[in-house]
Amino acid sequence: MSLTIGCANDSTDDLTIPAATVITYNKDVRTIMNQSCATSGCHNAASQSAGLVLETYTQVRGAFENRGALNRMQSTTRSMPPTGNLPDPTLDVIRTWITNGYLEN
Repeated sequence: MSLTIGCANDSTDDLTIPAATVITYNKDVRTIMNQSCATSGCHNAASQSAGLVLETYTQVRGAFENRGALNRMQSTTRSMPPTGNLPDPTLDVIRTWITNGYLEN
């Protein structure tokens, strides 16, 4: 006695690979910075806490490239913002932006 089991599916719907989400400063990171960092008393032009302004693409990129901004945002002892670290999904957006080369637009 022989038993043969087979499967067939001619559909190509499940073969589509979703396009990767592109993270850019203007679309994603700027909002995070404006709401969490470049605020009154912190890193806006008026306050310049720690001599750091985070209001433009150039300022933000420079902070991540040269001033250890990501390390500070991930710190468990000196969190940024001071009220507590940003949620992991928000930090993931920033990490992806950095990994993908600091895309502006």
